[in-house]
Amino acid sequence: MTLARRPAVWGALVAAAVWIVLLTIPPWSDERVNDFGYLAADAAALLDGQLPYADRAFEYPPLAAPIVALPGVFGSGYDGYRLALAAITLAFALAVVWGCARLAHASGGRVRIAVAAAALAPLLLGAVVRAHFDMAAVALVVWALVAVLEGRPRIGLALLGAGAMTKVFPLAAAPVALAWLAARGGRRALGPAAALAGVLAAGVAVAVALSPSGALDVVRYHLDRPPQVESTPAVAMLAIDALGGHGASVARGFGSHGVTGYPARAPAGGLAAVGIGAVALLAARASAHPTPRVLVLGSLGSVAAFAAFGKVLSPQFAIWLVPLLALALAWGEWALAAVTASAMALTFVEFPFRYFELVAKDPGVIALVAARDLAFVAAVGICVARVLRNVAPRQR
Repeated sequence: MTLARRPAVWGALVAAAVWIVLLTIPPWSDERVNDFGYLAADAAALLDGQLPYADRAFEYPPLAAPIVALPGVFGSGYDGYRLALAAITLAFALAVVWGCARLAHASGGRVRIAVAAAALAPLLLGAVVRAHFDMAAVALVVWALVAVLEGRPRIGLALLGAGAMTKVFPLAAAPVALAWLAARGGRRALGPAAALAGVLAAGVAVAVALSPSGALDVVRYHLDRPPQVESTPAVAMLAIDALGGHGASVARGFGSHGVTGYPARAPAGGLAAVGIGAVALLAARASAHPTPRVLVLGSLGSVAAFAAFGKVLSPQFAIWLVPLLALALAWGEWALAAVTASAMALTFVEFPFRYFELVAKDPGVIALVAARDLAFVAAVGICVARVLRNVAPRQR
């Protein structure tokens, strides 16, 4: 066994024990707010031969369809689907644990700490980790970075493309990875860029081939969606309302609750521009200082920026922070680890226990979610600050 693989074996045992906790022990097992109903319905329809976009509305990219459908093979009822989804998300979590071990080894971090943190981090989030398929896209991001660092950049960028065709957000890591590759050899980025573009084009082509109008409806769905109630722009509007402003209202729609009333697109658009700027800065620093740690820190920081500054910040988005927390601890980046862990823990404090109090615009819960969102923003800020300081670790 390699140095990175040995700790991953016991890390897998720890992760399996964590999943048992997430399934059986309150408050970690609490799933009073979940997506099992519509995910199981999607699975049943897909397994019955209905096509996404054409026969059935489907809000995710095309590679999400087989992941959503797979648990339905083992059980189409509520309990059968939830248990099968838990098993599948555990498999992806094991991939994340092993991938974090490889990334820590390649970037000068402590492998055992990375493994332990990746395995235990879901305890900071509760049942939401096993009740959504985000861990699949997280695993693709982690293994894309492993492939790039271990000399297989075409595979790495193809994996990022596959991640984007599963849950979109892995695409945020691509500018950093391509800038890093270009800095290390100019033309080295051309093949990986082509691999990324090819996977993205294939995914789009599949969606359009299934139904051009259905694929366009998905794009319109996400463009028309108002800021989701837990997102940074929505919480900012709710805070203004709580402090004496008027007009922010919470309405059900687009699969969740959103905030309307104020000119909602203005703060959402402004924050999106900040997020794009953060990704661009991380990519620029990866180009200027192409070390292994800058690649990993910049890529995972870009993923965090996608969540922090977007108009949706659903509780499951905190799953995206698992590798950033694991690597921050492995590198001894204590401030980054603290704010990342805080973002995850505050998500658990709010969801599902206080979610409907937030919908009712309870000032205390608004403050709680604002603190959570600020922790996301702080994690991005620390990533930017660290790459600006030209972090170049001693390799272990």
